[in-house]
Amino acid sequence: MWLTRKLADEGGVRLRSGLVEDGEAFAVQGENRYERPEQLLPYGFSSAAEAGGRAVMLDGYCAGLCSAPDQSLLPGEVRLYSAGGAEILLKRDGTVVVNGQSFPPKEAG
Repeated sequence: MWLTRKLADEGGVRLRSGLVEDGEAFAVQGENRYERPEQLLPYGFSSAAEAGGRAVMLDGYCAGLCSAPDQSLLPGEVRLYSAGGAEILLKRDGTVVVNGQSFPPKEAG
């Protein structure tokens, strides 16, 4: 992400990573242990990370979780998913797929 690289280069922000711990409360163990760090997410989003994932920490805030790119997505597509298997796929042709059920794009008008 260009912003984190720029901030790290300027020395103004400490960018680190750590491992999400197993437990009732969200915690990340890296160079330091962060208990219940605030997460930087877009408005309307919330998540609870599974233990074992790698978190990106930005001056004590959780800026995101590391994951490999989803090779099944085409450019412009978005997938939301949960550990339990629930999934919403927004396809670039406007189709929305919810848990395998497809809904066509709405008519332009």
